[in-house]
Amino acid sequence: MKPHLIILLSIASLVAAEPKTRLVFSIDQGFGNGIVANGNVETLNRMVTALEPLRAKYEVSVLLNPMIKDKVRLTLALDTLVKLKMPFVLDVISSDSFTLGANGPANAPFDSSHGLSISVEQLAAFKESYGAWLIGLRFMEIFGQDYGIRAMKTTNPELKRPGDKLPADTFFRPDLAEGFIRFAKEHAMFVQWADFGWMPFSPWDKEMPRYTEQVKALLRKDPGVVTVTYNNNEPNEASIPRLSTWHTAVESFPKDGAAGYGLSNQSWLHNFTYMDTKPEEIIAWTQSTLDKNCRFIQFEPAWYFFNLPAGTFELGDSNKVPDGTKPGEAKESLKQLSAFLLSTLAPTSKP
Repeated sequence: MKPHLIILLSIASLVAAEPKTRLVFSIDQGFGNGIVANGNVETLNRMVTALEPLRAKYEVSVLLNPMIKDKVRLTLALDTLVKLKMPFVLDVISSDSFTLGANGPANAPFDSSHGLSISVEQLAAFKESYGAWLIGLRFMEIFGQDYGIRAMKTTNPELKRPGDKLPADTFFRPDLAEGFIRFAKEHAMFVQWADFGWMPFSPWDKEMPRYTEQVKALLRKDPGVVTVTYNNNEPNEASIPRLSTWHTAVESFPKDGAAGYGLSNQSWLHNFTYMDTKPEEIIAWTQSTLDKNCRFIQFEPAWYFFNLPAGTFELGDSNKVPDGTKPGEAKESLKQLSAFLLSTLAPTSKP
């Protein structure tokens, strides 16, 4: 074979071996009117169908919180995802498990005071049941919630909801995070560590320099497992001017052992009034992430992208959607995002 042909074949082989960009879509954060609490298999089918075109070009998976009290409903949702051949990610430490966990009647997290949806032992049972379909774990807003709890204990007790269970120590516990990271490593899974409270964007939080060093120490212990993501839902719309600079909060973590960095792309961009965020804004943030050769983008909340009612703490009907529409179908925001993702070039190298 001619030398130039060997070189071309080698290049083609390397390109083919490059992993696809991972897209993770939240489908249920544990709200009382979510598809899990309602055992809504038909709507879940439509949601997966809406994501199907993206799987030709991207590694697509869905994210849900397993803290629901009725484990039969949870099993129904996970079994359905397996039948649909859709990989899934579980929220294991989350601000949702602190707030929704303690104040939502459908939920029973393992330890809401530390945001633990489940224990490592319970997670092992899920992994035993679902094997390779359970591909990842998420830590969500640990630092944002930690700051909020410190405020509840000191300057702002009025922020505490009636059911909130405040930890005797701190919400962020490196030892708890380490247990899940080690589990993920042992089972060839990934961890998404998502927050808006990263340095240098949180100079007002005196604990963040110390917390940041603790995160780096965890990454060094088990390198190549955790992808660190910036959440573009900072309070008071502080994320909006960071469109071109958000990466500076997370881009250094790979030097300490992170598998990479990426974005949690949220319609909570505008003061938590999720419908004020235009699809063009979500697409601009997605473009910014791809431009930086990031391999991980996570999207939420579910009802911004899918035809679902906005989440409630109270129990409610997940099929309560406008007349003439079907629950779970893609909204215009997802249609526009999908069209963009399928027409654009994906990253060719890791950040």
